[in-house]
Amino acid sequence: MDSHAGHGGMDMPAASCKMNMLFNWQIEDTCVVFRWWHIQGPISLILSCVAIFCIAAGYEWIRSYVSQIESKWTEAEILLSRSEDDEPVMEGQTMVHAYQQHNRLSKKREFIRSSMYAILVAISFWLMLVFMTYNGYLMIATVLGAGFGHFIFSNGRLTANKSIQCH
Repeated sequence: MDSHAGHGGMDMPAASCKMNMLFNWQIEDTCVVFRWWHIQGPISLILSCVAIFCIAAGYEWIRSYVSQIESKWTEAEILLSRSEDDEPVMEGQTMVHAYQQHNRLSKKREFIRSSMYAILVAISFWLMLVFMTYNGYLMIATVLGAGFGHFIFSNGRLTANKSIQCH
């Protein structure tokens, strides 16, 4: 079959992802992490910036949510340890059952903590990859999304810490 068929005898160049290792303001042929997320013009660039902004803001929401859960769990553990210091009101099997229930809850909490941490690491690395397109528009969307998310969800606390994060 003729490669020119259906194009009036002219070769149509296939759209491809351009990889830049230098800062750029490129609007066309930028791929965002995946080949299928291909920015082909101004509209897809704007939609991509909005999506990245929302993902970065969502990352900050998740961090804030995890921090709130941690605070509640810490308070509950402090209350539990204080009640354990008092004379035990429960005897025998009831006390053993309460202890086993506390250990199961602790394992469940550790699983949730680890899962939330993994989600945060994944989103953080993904946002780093977006930033590494070196596309100014996408970089701005990432930074503004993170700043907006922190402003809305941080409850006045600076949530930056020394844990692994890439943005």
